[in-house]
Amino acid sequence: MSKNTLSRKGGVAWSEALATRHDGLIELRRDLHRNPELSMAEHRTAEVIAERLQAAGLEVRTGLETTGAETAVVGVLRGDRPGRVIGWRADIDALPLDEIPDLPFKSAVPGVMHACGHDGHTAIAVTLAEAMAHRRKQMPGTAVFLFQPGEEVFGGAAPMIAAGVLDDPQVEAVYGLHLTTQSPAGKVWAHPGPSMASADFFNIEVRGAGGHGAFPHLSRDPITIAAHIVVGLQHLVGREIPAQETAVLTIGQIESGTKNNIIPETATLRGSLRTYDQSVREQLLARLGSFAGAIAEAHRAEAVLGFEEGSTPALVNPADQTAFIRGCLEESMGHEAVETSRPVMASDDMALFLEARPGCYFRVGIGASDGPVAPHHNPNFLMDEAGLPVGLKVALHVMLSALEGGGAG
Repeated sequence: MSKNTLSRKGGVAWSEALATRHDGLIELRRDLHRNPELSMAEHRTAEVIAERLQAAGLEVRTGLETTGAETAVVGVLRGDRPGRVIGWRADIDALPLDEIPDLPFKSAVPGVMHACGHDGHTAIAVTLAEAMAHRRKQMPGTAVFLFQPGEEVFGGAAPMIAAGVLDDPQVEAVYGLHLTTQSPAGKVWAHPGPSMASADFFNIEVRGAGGHGAFPHLSRDPITIAAHIVVGLQHLVGREIPAQETAVLTIGQIESGTKNNIIPETATLRGSLRTYDQSVREQLLARLGSFAGAIAEAHRAEAVLGFEEGSTPALVNPADQTAFIRGCLEESMGHEAVETSRPVMASDDMALFLEARPGCYFRVGIGASDGPVAPHHNPNFLMDEAGLPVGLKVALHVMLSALEGGGAG
């Protein structure tokens, strides 16, 4: 799309359409923040989304219960001008955290908090759909808005795709954004190639023999063995993966025992593996069980590897699609707002949408310009809401450009 595309399509009117929705965008985000819902249980959130889309005149699809994505919402907006069929994806779930900052719109649900910006993603996508619907006569093509549940457990993308949300109508490309505190509000970026890591969650149960803490020689201590496994697993990354490759293997939980003088029967390790390269991923997944098992066997015990539900491949942004998005970011925000891109080790099952269709997942800053910034998935997480209208502006630019033909291979 050329720099004058928005002008040729009524840029002033489009800008006014966004400006008049600024307060509503913030209000919706705060409502979602105040009423967070955990993964795959986003019932109120889905109702709010569906009601807003229906009121705006979109064709709305819900009720994907049989696929495992009960709370997914799909909205289809058909423009009055010819164009392509383009998808926009937003995730809608929250995290199991107790929010610490005492905001006026602080979470009203104990133990649940939007600590990753999904409330902002949803508010931007709903407002984007409403703004585009308001100017349907000037809109080319068909926009398909995909509101995905369960991103935090990698449980929503696969069943939505299996349910055919990309097939009727036939979506040609899928885009989306992720708000990030790693960049200040007003900054944007997109990274070509592997942009986010794969993720696999595993558990290792160490089976020993319990006994009295005073007589360890009569037992096979699973906690000590588990400690050897934790340290040893780092060897897999440090000595079996080429130094130029990237992998992060984390043990996030060890569970064992009932009392300080009892050697327990078992100990369970729970961890995650993240990589950018599929061959590295497969190599490490193949080695986890045998490596842990060999350490346990050396201690006359047993280690059994299991995998938890929810995994995702690395998120890969095609080079041509990323170049298209960077062009949109520069046109809408100016060259100085586009930061040098870089991959992150976090994961997102938007990767599955990008395996199914070309597209790009880009970043919009919501970090404070001064002072400390809490990371995502932290109970002190805070969003600079000045980043929300930036996200809405670039989202509109991307969608109009893509619908008109930009980014087509």
